[in-house]
Amino acid sequence: MLTTAEEDRLEDLLPLTAVEVTYEGSVHQYDIAPWWWGGDAVGDDASTPPAYPALALQFETQNQPETARQPANNLQSIDNPANDPGLTETRTEEVSDDLSMMVVVETTHDENGVPPQVRCSQLTRHLWRFIQFDLDDVLNTPGENGERPMRSEITSSPTPTRVQRTLQAEWSVRLHHAETQDVEVDTAAGAEYSAEQTDN
Repeated sequence: MLTTAEEDRLEDLLPLTAVEVTYEGSVHQYDIAPWWWGGDAVGDDASTPPAYPALALQFETQNQPETARQPANNLQSIDNPANDPGLTETRTEEVSDDLSMMVVVETTHDENGVPPQVRCSQLTRHLWRFIQFDLDDVLNTPGENGERPMRSEITSSPTPTRVQRTLQAEWSVRLHHAETQDVEVDTAAGAEYSAEQTDN
């Protein structure tokens, strides 16, 4: 499960500003507004419609175990300082979150005369290609605020649908990451043994 800082980092990494759309020989620029279903930590209210064009984001699953990627005994590392009777085990579990991403535009020609199908398809292609080819280069490293490195995997192709007065294109991205926990383990510094001998 992503932390608020990790969600913010993901949003900041996506190329959502000055996205170019070409139509009939002219190039127009659009800013895509991110919009989290259920609201987000900065107070965006999901009960009100987003500004269009929008990128709607919603987690479909969270913390799904990746059994094929687990380290032995879920043990990542052991810190056992010399002359210290205790040790620290770092235990890790490889998990994944499935995130739905949906580009949403209004089903009208905009002020530039660009049809909704053109806007939706080109904005979707722009984001899809970034996630497919470039996102891991910046996401698969630790963040400045303790964000964990992650690996992304597109698991479905964009599917266009019309809902009320909007045209939408939705696809899914799987985010692979690790849940870690430090466990303090007491160890015996030494042991004394004694035995009595009896004569038979």
